[in-house]
Amino acid sequence: MTAFGISLLHAAGLITGQAAGLAFLISYATGANFGLVFLLVNLPFYALAAARIGWRFTIRSLIAVTGVSLLTSALPLVLSYSVIQPHVAAVLAGFCIGIGVIGLFRHGSSGGGVGILAYYIQEKTGFRAGWLQAMIDVLIFAGALFVIDGKALLASMLGAAVLNAFVAFNHRTDWYVAR
Repeated sequence: MTAFGISLLHAAGLITGQAAGLAFLISYATGANFGLVFLLVNLPFYALAAARIGWRFTIRSLIAVTGVSLLTSALPLVLSYSVIQPHVAAVLAGFCIGIGVIGLFRHGSSGGGVGILAYYIQEKTGFRAGWLQAMIDVLIFAGALFVIDGKALLASMLGAAVLNAFVAFNHRTDWYVAR
């Protein structure tokens, strides 16, 4: 679900927040492959995961990020995105990525990057992961002002708002969490 949402954003020339947003910015600015950039951007967060959350979570997250990176690169080869309205792509991507993020959280993993930090802080303090992600997204979107046009930025912000609200309202520590 996460990879599908990211591939929708990429096809529409949009971004998202968090580590994927940073990877989008680097990819758009340099022409580098998004999947590879996404893998590299996430590397520093694994040290936090290993030190504060545990190896099991870290390995699961590394597998998830690798899968998202590979699938995001492969999906355009098997799906056609010939007609895609940016606002629809943003909302659909927000829900798809949100579903994927919650699934990963509930099964002791994350989609990497800020998700690792957000998961750790929510588990330790109760501060909602989606709200922390939204605060970091503000920084990512400020950087996007220099990389994508204003209409794409507004559509991207809509998608990020959908994603973060979905995660904030649906990921709760008192609901099922597999270990």
